[in-house]
Amino acid sequence: MSTPLSIALVTVRKPASMTMVAGMTMLATTPSAFAHPHVWIDANAEFVFEDDKITAIHVRWLFDDLFSMAVIDEFDQNHDTRFFGDENTAVRDNAFAALAEFSWLTHLRRNEELVSFAGATDFQADITDDRRVSYDFKLTLETPLDPMKDAISLSVYDAEYYIDVAYTQVDPVLFSGTKSLSCHFEMSEDEKNRIYFDLVAPVRADVICAAKVADGGSSGGLAPGDFVLVE
Repeated sequence: MSTPLSIALVTVRKPASMTMVAGMTMLATTPSAFAHPHVWIDANAEFVFEDDKITAIHVRWLFDDLFSMAVIDEFDQNHDTRFFGDENTAVRDNAFAALAEFSWLTHLRRNEELVSFAGATDFQADITDDRRVSYDFKLTLETPLDPMKDAISLSVYDAEYYIDVAYTQVDPVLFSGTKSLSCHFEMSEDEKNRIYFDLVAPVRADVICAAKVADGGSSGGLAPGDFVLVE
């Protein structure tokens, strides 16, 4: 069975499989030998607004140690613990691009209906100081979404649960470019869209936006020391 990992990691598949198989062999005599997941991602998302409508989502992933080791061994050719130039291009083309088939493990819904992304841009792979691989990329929308008009939610998951994608504990969802809106998010388990044989309820972030309240100290308001003449 094809998985997001096996399809996306065309070049890195061999070293990744070697490290994963080594670990799974140790578990072969246990009932959980074929348990999922096998790769872990910590993710956060930033909703990008233009004219108070959502036009894109900036996503950041941070991979687990084992998968990171496989990617570093395969693509960090000059061993400088960074992915620049051709190295970044190689990671993108061989260990990211094919995830388009799986909506880049990022599932945006408007009124409970899935919304397609126009594409992924601004991809940048990097390596943290503790040697974990990170991906940064932007998913653009074909049509801007109005969070004041429609119910907007975002979930990050692999439907096959081969990869466990979880929101970060700190700043899992951010907002940028809001002008007249004040937005926040509410986290919950998405019981309506369970995955992996209905065994797992992915976490969803519901976007809640409201018009900003006018500042009483702005132009047109009264400042301390102002006098009002009452006749």
